[in-house]
Amino acid sequence: MLKVMRNKEIKQILSQIEEQFGCLLKEDYVFLEGPEERIYITTKQFLNIDLTKLRVNNIGLYFGTKEKQGFRLSIEGTELLNSPKKNVIELNDEDFKAYMAGENLRLENSDGYKILKYKNHFVGCGKLSKNTLYNYLPKQRRAKEKL
Repeated sequence: MLKVMRNKEIKQILSQIEEQFGCLLKEDYVFLEGPEERIYITTKQFLNIDLTKLRVNNIGLYFGTKEKQGFRLSIEGTELLNSPKKNVIELNDEDFKAYMAGENLRLENSDGYKILKYKNHFVGCGKLSKNTLYNYLPKQRRAKEKL
């Protein structure tokens, strides 16, 4: 079940995002926390809806997950940031194809969570550790055929 997060918890997440990626969100959102420390966001207008007569499967957009080593953004979460300036890795054609196939990548960079960018698009967030970028792309979003 999702719970609306308190301002203190939201400020911690936003501070972590600013520290990791050098930016903030483009807009002001309501933050909800679900199981396994998954964070969802929705607009403030959502709080005005009476949900008692509705059957709701899920609320909001999956934004990311609180992890021990930092905040791991979802693909959509990377798109909602306002011009990330830190920990952004530009993928070349070969690395992009491998990433979309679900493969881990060999990259030389500092450890931590990285936003992955291909051309003008953010394509996700991975964790770099000892020159290996671990792929968090969900299986259902991976390319089924070679790109």
